[in-house]
Amino acid sequence: MLSKITLAARIFLGLCFLIFGINGFWTFIPVPEFHPFMTIMVSTGYIYVVKAVEVAAGLMFLSNRMVAMAAVLSTAIVVNIATYHAMVDQRNWFMPLILAVPLGIVFVDRWPELRPLFLTKRPPK
Repeated sequence: MLSKITLAARIFLGLCFLIFGINGFWTFIPVPEFHPFMTIMVSTGYIYVVKAVEVAAGLMFLSNRMVAMAAVLSTAIVVNIATYHAMVDQRNWFMPLILAVPLGIVFVDRWPELRPLFLTKRPPK
């Protein structure tokens, strides 16, 4: 049962990050008028770095390769999305919640791979 849920969560995250990441380069999904902060990100080109990371994480999720790395990368993206929508532009405030749940499922599934990142001391050899 958990494997089907994990598979669905991984595919959902992969599709979300891949589609919205590519949409940052070639707009095929209409986007609302930019907030001034987002305008700065677009005008400086910084958004393309973020979108490239999203595409990379999406491909990792979908290919089932380096999923733990994709989880770490996408966690940073989701935290930034949550911060942006909480503090700057409240439109679409629910998006980080929609992404956080499947990301938590992937974290639980990949915990043996991710656990060393949370250790405070290096285990003895």
